Amino acid sequence: MSYHLLLIRDTFTETTTTGKLFLNGVFFCHTLEDSERGDNVKINSKTAIPEGTYLVNITDSSRFNREMPIIYNQQNGYELIKKGKSFKGIRLHGGNDHTHTEGCPLIAKNRLNDELIQGSMEKELTEELKKLGSKGYITVINSI
Repeated sequence: MSYHLLLIRDTFTETTTTGKLFLNGVFFCHTLEDSERGDNVKINSKTAIPEGTYLVNITDSSRFNREMPIIYNQQNGYELIKKGKSFKGIRLHGGNDHTHTEGCPLIAKNRLNDELIQGSMEKELTEELKKLGSKGYITVINSI
């Protein structure tokens, strides 16, 4: 069994991109990322991943010392390359603002405003994905 995550980005500021995360078509939580900068433009640790569909797996994170969802599209299982940009170790995890992410989508219960979320949903998401088989897909889109 697998799953499909859908991240719909809906608000874009100079420093953040916020949106909603759906699991198999059902709203799951709010998201906050760095700014989405367009094709071939990346500021290290300050750029959201490009729109697209990617693989997701639950793996051990040596940085965070726990199992977490990782987003990738390369055979090595931890790298994402698209639109002239390369990202490594992109995880879905908790945090509150753009200083808590280095390209990773942050996930939380509450969206306080366009630049702040609160109440990590990382543990809940990890557990749900493990129940569904740990491997799946995520589609990231920018709404207009």
